[in-house]
Amino acid sequence: MIDIDLRSRTPIYEQIKEQIMRYIQLGVFRPHEQLPSIRTLSRELNLNINTVKHAFMDLEAYGVIYSLPGKGSYVSENAFANAHIREKALEELRAVMLSCQSKGVTQEEMLALTAEIYARGDMPDD
Repeated sequence: MIDIDLRSRTPIYEQIKEQIMRYIQLGVFRPHEQLPSIRTLSRELNLNINTVKHAFMDLEAYGVIYSLPGKGSYVSENAFANAHIREKALEELRAVMLSCQSKGVTQEEMLALTAEIYARGDMPDD
């Protein structure tokens, strides 16, 4: 379910976090549904348990998930109601767009890419 790109410049814990958030948005994981355990994911992905734990801690700090001691982690009722997530995403987008602009990418190219991504509505292939 979660694919890790070991060649990506994106840290592994960020890849896990982003994919879990995307699966929640797509309805793969629903409110109050239990997520796979940290140990299970670390074993399936062949990763250090602390890497997966880092992703889960960030998701909990953002209010996307909650944990019940001894029972596991669950999707929050309003996983994306937290304004902090949107603000952080917009900051990241701004940085990427400024980088693209400085490299000659036109506004039309950015808008076309945006339309393509939103039209697709699925997980990115990269």
